[in-house]
Amino acid sequence: MMKRYKVRVTGYGIEANAIIPFEVEPTIEQIENKTAEYFDFNLMKIERNDFLQHKTPKGEDKYNMTYEELKD
Repeated sequence: MMKRYKVRVTGYGIEANAIIPFEVEPTIEQIENKTAEYFDFNLMKIERNDFLQHKTPKGEDKYNMTYEELKD
């Protein structure tokens, strides 16, 4: 049974969203790898959002990624 996850990445002044399917229950690493693949092939909906600039205490850029399984 196909599982679908809604993935949201924020940071670097962008908000990116995608619905990513998986054949089996994915691990966190598999979700991160598939999300990177979606970025590489421009399969994520990316919107500019200057309010989403995240900085660490040392001033380095960072991002947040959230995901949730979609129930049919």
